[in-house]
Amino acid sequence: MNREEINLFVERNLSNFSVNSTGWNDLIRKLLFEFAIAGWNLEHQVFGKEKFGELRCYTYSEDETLNIRLKNIKDKYSQLSVKTCEICGSEGKMRTIGSWQTTLCLNHFLEQQPVIEIDDEQNVKLNNKTVLNIKNVVKAEVEYDLQTLSLYTGQNDWEEKRYFSWQEPNYYLLLKTIPLSLFPKDRQKDISMVFQSLNDCEICGHKAVYQRNCLRCHQEPWNNSAYLIEDYGEKSNYIKECQMDIFWMKMIMKNILLLTDHLKRFLIIRFFSVPMISGSMKSFYFNYI
Repeated sequence: MNREEINLFVERNLSNFSVNSTGWNDLIRKLLFEFAIAGWNLEHQVFGKEKFGELRCYTYSEDETLNIRLKNIKDKYSQLSVKTCEICGSEGKMRTIGSWQTTLCLNHFLEQQPVIEIDDEQNVKLNNKTVLNIKNVVKAEVEYDLQTLSLYTGQNDWEEKRYFSWQEPNYYLLLKTIPLSLFPKDRQKDISMVFQSLNDCEICGHKAVYQRNCLRCHQEPWNNSAYLIEDYGEKSNYIKECQMDIFWMKMIMKNILLLTDHLKRFLIIRFFSVPMISGSMKSFYFNYI
């Protein structure tokens, strides 16, 4: 077995891994290379996939000693995968988008996860686009665990209905902003209790910890669980890393807003600099702004 044979084995089996993007390709290549060195038969295929935001690999050998070596390799790269962005391969962490767990860096997380914003006029916005105004909501419903919110702006249940999920940043701010009178009477007390029993968050500084998570920054308070101690060593390291995550998220969102503002100014300049322009084109510019 020489290096060329190993390289062919690696590239041949890379496509056998069902993953979301190319960010884990280097991890998979290294895993396959270590398989070859450990004694895996290069004529046999290796399969794997992403599951719950983690790299999984499936192999079996009748050689129990080899199985132990393979398991150690698989565990090693599974642990590395939950710290590596699936899209770009840079440093990432396990995150939830919709109902799916995925491992992403902060940039790619923000690209895929809309942030709920509520302005002074009570407009609810996602990715800087207004989706409804709270003043127009005629009815509100929540699931039993308060993690899904449905807002209605039409008289019929099948009309003008909008869903929001607890995974969306600022979800609980939206839940708190909706007047209690719009919810069914049997749910009003449950919603009130959530916001009356909050504790201080050591990460973001807000009084927003409910049960095991902060409703504001979505971080889990420090505890002495084995996985936190293994990853961070001590409480102060964990808090610092979570705070840096929040800091970069704010910086990225600020830059997105600045870029949007620059784009608007550019379009306005282009509009007024055109000496003759059709009515349909005017409509395009104004709608775009």
